[in-house]
Amino acid sequence: MSKKKSYMNKSNLINERFFDKLIKKIKDKSIVKKLKKDKKLNTHLSNLNKTTQSFEDELNGYLKSAGEKPIKLDKYTLKDFI
Repeated sequence: MSKKKSYMNKSNLINERFFDKLIKKIKDKSIVKKLKKDKKLNTHLSNLNKTTQSFEDELNGYLKSAGEKPIKLDKYTLKDFI
């Protein structure tokens, strides 16, 4: 068998996804810790969930009167926006 010559640039092997993964890991740990402790952000997230719940209740009332199945909307978490 003959050896096949590889045309892949060996310096690009490290660059392909290594730095993206590294930045993601560092970013996640430092930013998420700060965001979890932010009271203003948590208040807004709580208000968003309350508003979504009231919207779901109204919509389910209309769906029930129309004879359709009620729906269930998911609650939002901090991970949904990061």
